[in-house]
Amino acid sequence: MTQHVFHFKGRAPSRRSEQRGNALLYTLLALVLGGIGVTLGVAQYQDAERATAVQSTVAEVNTIIGAAKQNFGQYDYVGLTTNVAVGMRIIPANNKFGGAVNLTVGTVAGTALLTYAGVPATMCVNILNATQSMARQIRVGGTNVKPLDGAVDLAALSTQCAAGGVIEWTIGRT
Repeated sequence: MTQHVFHFKGRAPSRRSEQRGNALLYTLLALVLGGIGVTLGVAQYQDAERATAVQSTVAEVNTIIGAAKQNFGQYDYVGLTTNVAVGMRIIPANNKFGGAVNLTVGTVAGTALLTYAGVPATMCVNILNATQSMARQIRVGGTNVKPLDGAVDLAALSTQCAAGGVIEWTIGRT
């Protein structure tokens, strides 16, 4: 029995060219896997950064509401203005998103109104869910998402947060 050897373009492939082909394949595979790893890492980092921003904003809003109630609640918030609140270091002039923070006397007797501008739509729902128990009323973009002394309307919350706008918390006595 004779053995037939097939030659490509006149000669058989060398062991060295086969090794180069394998090295190239392994290099491409390593690049693809590395790219997937980097993509997953970036996504995890962005999620963690977003969660940190939400938590710090919730802490800031809770601190502002608590300080406003402690310092002005017994006076029914009479005389409360943003300038007074900034001067007393109850609120910052701007929030971490670059929007203005205001604290003024509310329209309902014995209440104050905290407004927070510039909150990203992607964080709005999380922030409001975490702070809703401290507020008598919440409005987003001028629309009630929690009516005065009522429950949060999840459909309105979702819709208004997606549209963005200024968040308003009405705080005070029930």
